[in-house]
Amino acid sequence: MMQVSHNELVVLTGKAFTGLRRSCGEADMIANMVADLEMVGLNGVEHFVKALDFLQQERDCPVDVDATSEAQLTANLHGCSILCHLPTVLDFTLEKLIGRNNITLDIQQCHNRWLAFGELVKLAAKGLSVKATWYNGHAPRHVVYVLNKGCVNPELFVSARPAKQPSCLHSLRIEISTQPIPLPSAAEFDHHISSQTLAETQVQAWQEGITVDETHWQRIKQAAGAILVESSDTSRRGAGESEPSL
Repeated sequence: MMQVSHNELVVLTGKAFTGLRRSCGEADMIANMVADLEMVGLNGVEHFVKALDFLQQERDCPVDVDATSEAQLTANLHGCSILCHLPTVLDFTLEKLIGRNNITLDIQQCHNRWLAFGELVKLAAKGLSVKATWYNGHAPRHVVYVLNKGCVNPELFVSARPAKQPSCLHSLRIEISTQPIPLPSAAEFDHHISSQTLAETQVQAWQEGITVDETHWQRIKQAAGAILVESSDTSRRGAGESEPSL
């Protein structure tokens, strides 16, 4: 294990994404999504390393958002990570919320849903209440975030078993409301991680640095190396290969 700062994590993660040379997704936003999750102790680095193994092979084009009803939108990512698309899809959803009390966004066939954390916190900071729900094929099988407006961190509920049989294991449902959202019954879940617990972990990370697995860090450095190599090649072509003057 090793210690890194928030800034080191953001810079290296941003370079790693830039090194993939994708059209969709903004490196600075994605770097902060990773850091936001890691700072509260929810393994943002590990989730990003898992995403790196697939991002380069994924479709690299914008996604369509369809209106299922006046209060419900659906986006199909066709097996892609939310990292590259969530900020844009949420911006579109907020436009549709204007004049309404609530709206639901169903993101289908998506991956890396834990990394939605930072973007959901931003919504709560804007005075909106947010509930995110998804199911996994492995533990924890059922995850629920609830952030009521003005909250800095969510109330997080996880369970090794869903209360009901999920219709899809690769979707993310995000409910956005101008009104407070009730918390689910803790009895339906195995664990409840409070907003206060996440906040305490966050404070500790700011004060003491972030502890990351050295193997994960090296994997991110490897991905970031792609942009460093590209920059070096460009520099040589631009300045280092001219004929010497006599």
